Amino acid sequence: MKSKQFSLRFIVLLVFVLSLHSLLVFAKVFTVDFTKFIGLEIVLFVIYGLGIIVIAPGLDKNPENFVGRFLVLTTVQLLAAMSVLAAMAYVKVPEMRELSLHFISAFVLALGIQSYLLVRWVNKTN
Repeated sequence: MKSKQFSLRFIVLLVFVLSLHSLLVFAKVFTVDFTKFIGLEIVLFVIYGLGIIVIAPGLDKNPENFVGRFLVLTTVQLLAAMSVLAAMAYVKVPEMRELSLHFISAFVLALGIQSYLLVRWVNKTN
């Protein structure tokens, strides 16, 4: 039950943050190629969507299980993000600097939200 509630709240917040970020790029507040940017936003959503699959079962178990899953989750997400950036550098994507800064900023914001919700959720129930 806790895992479904957390998953729903996190997905709603993630969609809100990514949509707001995309809207700012679409409105030309930030000047990057919108099609490449949307591709990175989708990758970010997939990284965090798959992360929910890793962490959600650990919410209903003991705290030690949660800590292990949380460390694995954070490590896998960081490695996935760095792999995306490395792939972009390897294929020499135009506007690499701007796109990677947007990707990293959205990634860090989503990671902060995820960590805050997870810690608050676990502390609230224990």
